[in-house]
Amino acid sequence: MHFKLGLYEHQSAGALEGLIAALVNNPKLASGGAEGIDNINIVAYEPAFGIIGDPAKKDPKTRQSADHSMAFIVSRMLQKAIKMGGVPASNQEAWKALMLAPQDYGKEALFDPATRALMQKIDFAHGGPDFDA
Repeated sequence: MHFKLGLYEHQSAGALEGLIAALVNNPKLASGGAEGIDNINIVAYEPAFGIIGDPAKKDPKTRQSADHSMAFIVSRMLQKAIKMGGVPASNQEAWKALMLAPQDYGKEALFDPATRALMQKIDFAHGGPDFDA
């Protein structure tokens, strides 16, 4: 039996944990807004890169394609933090506040201009053999 606690592809968990840590440790990332973010670099191991890093997945049009898009998942979570103006001071509370929910995959969310703009700032790469070991 498979049970999901959050609505995101499990291969994105490392990037999401990194995003949460960055937001908790650098509160100005969220309070400064998207304009203060030039780019987002994500490096991952092969299964993650192959499953959720396909460049075609930078333009999801359905919930099913969005929850398998690293760019969408990370951007949506980051957009939630920006809208909140910051995140709680602990990783655990930040996870609770930013956890993606069904409405984060609805039509309005899928085509949200702010989320889409953040998606364009993401570079997602395979880290090579060292990441796959």
